[in-house]
Amino acid sequence: MEHTDKNEKTLSFLAQFEGPCPRCGFQLHHPVSTKCPECGFALSITLKKPFLCTSWHLFMFGLVASLGVCIDQIGLHFMARFYQGSPIVWGWVLPELFLLIVYFVGIFFWWWARAWANALGHNAKLAIGALGLALPILWFNLIFWIFVLTF
Repeated sequence: MEHTDKNEKTLSFLAQFEGPCPRCGFQLHHPVSTKCPECGFALSITLKKPFLCTSWHLFMFGLVASLGVCIDQIGLHFMARFYQGSPIVWGWVLPELFLLIVYFVGIFFWWWARAWANALGHNAKLAIGALGLALPILWFNLIFWIFVLTF
C-alpha cells in the first residue's frame, strides 16, 4: 500500500471517528488531519495484537523477581559483613550463589519454553501462573527461615 493511499484511507476513517487520542486522551470529533490537534500524535489505522498477560509471563515474572531476591540477599549479606568488619559466612552465601546461577539458567530455558507453556491446558496454565506469582514469596520465606534457623 502506498503512502498516499494509506493516508487517504486513514483520513476517510478519521472523518467518521469520534473518540480519544491514543496518546493524550483528547476527544477527537471527526478530525480532518492525521495528527491529533492537541498533542500532534500521528494517527493511523493499524491492527495490533493486544498484550495478554499469560501464565508464561507470570512465571517469568516470578523467576526474575526471585532472581532479584537472591541478588538483594547476597548484597545485604556482603554489605552487613563489610560494615561490621566480621568474616563472611560462606555457608549462607554459597547456596545463594548456586541458586543465582540456577535462576539464570531457568530464565534462559523458560524463555525458550514459551510455545510449550502457551499450548498447555487451562488448569496447567492456572497452576503455572499461580506458582509464578508465589515463587518470590516462597523463595524469600525459605531464605529467611534458613537464616533464622542457622543464626
